[in-house]
Amino acid sequence: MKIFFLTIAFLLNLTVNAQVKFDIDFESGSSGKILQIDSVYIRTSEKDSTLHLSYIIESRFDPQNPVDTALPPSARWFYFRMTGAKNKYVYFDFKHTDPLRAVYSYDNYKFKRFEANEAEIGKIHKFFDSDTVYIAYFIPYTNSFLQNRIDKWKQHKDVSVKTFGYSFHNRQMQLLTITDKTVSDKNKYRVWIHARTHTSETPSSWHLDGLIEALLANGKNAETYRKSLVFYIVPFANPDGVFEGLSRSNSTGVNQEINWDRDELHTAVEVKNLKRQIKELTESLSFDLVLNMHSQVANNATYWVHTAQTTNDKFLSRQLLLCYLNMFDKPYLSPNELSFSKMASRYPEGWIWNNFGDKTVAMTLETPYTYFGAGKIWLNEENLHDFGKTTLDAIAMYFEICTPDRIILDNKNAKTHGKWEKVKSDKMLYFGENYLHPQKRGNKITYNHKKLAAGKYKIYKWTVGESSEMPVTDKNKWILIDTHEQKKVSNFKYKFKSKSDNDLFDAIMLIKINDYDK
Repeated sequence: MKIFFLTIAFLLNLTVNAQVKFDIDFESGSSGKILQIDSVYIRTSEKDSTLHLSYIIESRFDPQNPVDTALPPSARWFYFRMTGAKNKYVYFDFKHTDPLRAVYSYDNYKFKRFEANEAEIGKIHKFFDSDTVYIAYFIPYTNSFLQNRIDKWKQHKDVSVKTFGYSFHNRQMQLLTITDKTVSDKNKYRVWIHARTHTSETPSSWHLDGLIEALLANGKNAETYRKSLVFYIVPFANPDGVFEGLSRSNSTGVNQEINWDRDELHTAVEVKNLKRQIKELTESLSFDLVLNMHSQVANNATYWVHTAQTTNDKFLSRQLLLCYLNMFDKPYLSPNELSFSKMASRYPEGWIWNNFGDKTVAMTLETPYTYFGAGKIWLNEENLHDFGKTTLDAIAMYFEICTPDRIILDNKNAKTHGKWEKVKSDKMLYFGENYLHPQKRGNKITYNHKKLAAGKYKIYKWTVGESSEMPVTDKNKWILIDTHEQKKVSNFKYKFKSKSDNDLFDAIMLIKINDYDK
């Protein structure tokens, strides 16, 4: 039996049985050694037989980290092309990586997952009916694809694009600023997002792509978002790693995610660029929210929430409010899937905390590679885009941004009857300055909105709950309580009567039925 090797150094077009070839000679392509271990014809009928080929795929390691020398390099990402595959049954056994139902494409454009009966962790077997097949850990999101998206996005009147620095290998680092330029930025909320620090984490790019698409949509909701928010977005924090097909490091081997507390000599140029750009944008006014987008091996999405012990109670409660809002009406995230960690200076969020304290809420948001755990929904481009839209809506709700089709009324929009206590607490999740506590059963509260547009609405009530690291499933969420039909444009009132002196009141939300997603 012949043994063949494919190495990065030579980018060989390896010929197997004079027909099968492998290569990685394209953008983001990556593989280590490829070892053929078997080649057998199996008879499938009186006249036919099928060639079965078996390979060991040794995924390529990132360069050795020159700063955190004890940190072993990663080899998660693989993305290679196989030609001569038609009518052959091929077995792959992956080493140094952990794919579960990886993806493949016959045109390097439309990727799909291997079926459940074709894959298990680290192994794939499939009969291919096309000559050329591309196989990757997850759906690639390359620099060329990003530039095509940017070319499209920058045609929008509310998008500005600039290069704010260059990587170690002189690739541009780009910043998208998205906001309605006809409206002053003075009273807008300011949001910073960056992604692809770990470049194998391509689901995070599809997630962010969906958020940007939703933000630039033509509907009334997106228009309102752009009037109320300024988004500063860095799609690729590690452009060399993306282009060169690395897993978690930049081209020099540095893991940028844990490089934010190093001295000047040991700080990657990409991290220096990010710090400089953030300082420039926050010279007179801090960000309100920072999101660091990643992907994880665990089979669920998560936010990494920083503990009160290493921040403060206010910071914890604001983080959790955004998390729980991101669970509204969609099956992508659940309370028991949140992750908690200490704030540490080596991470971007730690650097933000050290510079801005609780003025800026900063968190990591991770998508899985496999499925959203709450509903076991396998990821694809479509539901990652939808998760991006859901994240955008959560950000808007977090800042209490009302649109023509979604209106949040909190206590400043309410009139109380009887004795009520205004409660302000950093240990509870609520909107605005306080929530309301009736002092006895039967007290009344009326929420008011002027000139509500005609239409049918769903009415939700926010259930105030504790700010806790323990999962809260019966509180801290919008509960559907009623529907309402508004016959014409007129003032709207909605009344409650407290059922006990333990009732808590904070906000209601109206969502226009059918129109909200347009």
